[in-house]
Amino acid sequence: MLKKYFLAAAVFCMTGLMSGCGSSSSGQTVTEIRVAFNQNENHPQYKAMKSLGEKFEEETNGRYHMTIYPNGVLGEQGAMAEFIRTGALQMAIVPCSVPESYDEDFAIVGTPYLYDGIDHMEQATLSGVFDDLFSSTDKYKFQVLTVYTAGERNVYAKKPINSADDLKGMIIRVNDSPTYIEMTRLMGGNGSVMAQSEVYTALQQGVIDAAENSELVYRDFKHYEVAPYYAYTRHIVHPDVVLASTDFLNSMTPEDRAIFDRLVKESAEEEFTTFKEAIEVAKKDAEENGAQFCYPDTEELRQKCMPLLERIANQSDVTKDIYDNIMALREENK
Repeated sequence: MLKKYFLAAAVFCMTGLMSGCGSSSSGQTVTEIRVAFNQNENHPQYKAMKSLGEKFEEETNGRYHMTIYPNGVLGEQGAMAEFIRTGALQMAIVPCSVPESYDEDFAIVGTPYLYDGIDHMEQATLSGVFDDLFSSTDKYKFQVLTVYTAGERNVYAKKPINSADDLKGMIIRVNDSPTYIEMTRLMGGNGSVMAQSEVYTALQQGVIDAAENSELVYRDFKHYEVAPYYAYTRHIVHPDVVLASTDFLNSMTPEDRAIFDRLVKESAEEEFTTFKEAIEVAKKDAEENGAQFCYPDTEELRQKCMPLLERIANQSDVTKDIYDNIMALREENK
């Protein structure tokens, strides 16, 4: 971890990231907004952030300019919050586990079976369910601005999965997370932690029976070649979050901050829409390459995971309030 931190710091120095202001050809002071991102330029999250930066620059007459550093060139995601805290970065798109390392209440945002789907998460995000939790991180010198979805995580395997019984005893690759491992156990399987780069070979050789991820990952890593059955277990709607430096936010005039906040909300709407469109393309691509899609009873699986969901929901007054509000939205949508 320390080695990665210093490597990222070296990149920061080489790219001149320690300075936050420049000037335009007209002599106007321009505030640079540097954004760290670990995916490529074709990802829906990159596109939404790029659109946000371009609109903000235009609406402030060039007083701000955004540069996004994709493909993880600034280092691993866990370190990005520290760079934001020190002012070396203004923003980053990171997994929700990053702010969770500062405040465990963030676990509720990505809890298994909390949402009915991507639309439900979008509704919770845009309706302000998380606003108090997100603004509470000011004491850490960063603020969580919004959620960008990374899609649903579903299980895919060499055999069809049409019910919870089909998951019994299966070895399923998961992220290095106690929550994921416990979730897999409750679903009837056994969680196996490994790097994403190892999954294809592990499926091919039978080291694991299944993996779980979005349609985009399933398509991009060609996992359909070794696990042709993709089952909509819908166990997690995965949240990434947009972080921003509190110093950066406080440096804006009230007028610029109002523009920025509006555009952040619009960017979240755009990202959810773009991601859902990307899912349809990825699913079609996988089907054309022989993938078959299964639709097990998700309510059966949700009930199996309720002990985990309830434990996280009841860990504080904050998480309980968020859980209650999200369940209220769930009832409204029925």
